[in-house]
Amino acid sequence: MSEKLQTVTFFPDGTTKQKSKDARSLSTTGRLMAYRDQLKKNLDNGIHFTEILNQLITTDDAMVLLKSIQQLSTYQLDSAYLIYPQQYTRPDFYLIFLSRLLGLHQAEKLVLQANEQNDELYHEFPGIDKLGYFTFVENPDGSAYYVEQHTQESLFFIDFNKHLLLFNSEALTNLLIVKLKKEINEETLRKFELQLLAIGKFMKEDYGFDVDFNILDPSNYASYAIMDDQMPQTALDKLFITASNAGYMLITGMHNEAELELSRGIKMAVEPQENGQWVIKINDPDNRISWFDVLNKYDFIRDWYLENLESLEIKNDPRYY
Repeated sequence: MSEKLQTVTFFPDGTTKQKSKDARSLSTTGRLMAYRDQLKKNLDNGIHFTEILNQLITTDDAMVLLKSIQQLSTYQLDSAYLIYPQQYTRPDFYLIFLSRLLGLHQAEKLVLQANEQNDELYHEFPGIDKLGYFTFVENPDGSAYYVEQHTQESLFFIDFNKHLLLFNSEALTNLLIVKLKKEINEETLRKFELQLLAIGKFMKEDYGFDVDFNILDPSNYASYAIMDDQMPQTALDKLFITASNAGYMLITGMHNEAELELSRGIKMAVEPQENGQWVIKINDPDNRISWFDVLNKYDFIRDWYLENLESLEIKNDPRYY
């Protein structure tokens, strides 16, 4: 027999009346009501998600744009009660964010595309589109790497909640200076470089992100720390010969620093800092030329650098690369 619950009703004349209810009936009703409440809660959660997504897609306010991607970077849409079978992913939202940010500044050159087979989004860049495409690869904490999918080279790391963006010197060299340099011209590489610079610039100026431009940094204040902690004597000896063969003169200073004047006031130096760390520095009158630009433009410098990466490779932040 089923368990019964006794309900006692007291009337004014002092009489009573008992009623019995099935405990299982009460339990089932409670569960159904809980399910209803959870379903409504999760439907409301889905509606709120669409409101944030709408901001990401349509807002003209840079701060609203950042807030929307910060919310989406940690937003939990599915639950045990309600699963949305067809969704764009967080990496897709990051791509949308970058395209929207560049668009707000009328600087969008990257083209946002959709894969018709799986509805995933990706970036293409004119002139490079036949050789590779770009997506984000997400970390468990919501941070992500901007990756060229054919080579799996991670060009930069971004964390929307910690306000960090760090470019990867090794990946930029491998993809652009080694691989794509053989396939595309200097001008196309320069345009792609400027697009990456624009991303870093807008994240820094609009949102106060801590941005490490690494080898893309065109400032005369930039110091590109090399892998070798000591004076790279062997590499400098090779540079003297390589530069001479290319028609340039390498000058050695009092502290064993080496300086090479290239063209139009552009100077390259390999020198020690006060802490003993050796660095490469580029100086030009307009603060427009980076180490990447030198590698892109001067074949003899590029060949020398690539042949001596063991000592000359520009360092990355080891916490992220």
